Amino acid sequence: MARFTELAELARRGENAARVFLENRGYELCAQNLRVGSDEADLVMRSPDGKTLVVVEVKTRSSSDSRPEERVDAAKERSLVRLARSLARRGGVRLPLRIDVVAVNMPTNAPPTIRWFEDAVAGT
Repeated sequence: MARFTELAELARRGENAARVFLENRGYELCAQNLRVGSDEADLVMRSPDGKTLVVVEVKTRSSSDSRPEERVDAAKERSLVRLARSLARRGGVRLPLRIDVVAVNMPTNAPPTIRWFEDAVAGT
């Protein structure tokens, strides 16, 4: 149980670091940990120009030498596409959608390293 709690806390810290990273670039948070059916998005952001809705998958690791973005597998990509399409079908404002991946490395006693992959998942 303790290991699960540690991983959940690391994921939460990574999501918050990614959110701040994107907000510092002018993105606006629309939702965090959004669930639609069995699909989940870590962040949903609006682009700085307000013209694109961005579904963001955040992958976080505690090691500085790992590549968290490689953990977005085909099943997760399908899930993100389903979620994005569900958002597109909802009433209200119709915006183009994009799916990004943000990789966060959070080693102990060092600042996080963040890599942002825009339009990382096709299919929206």
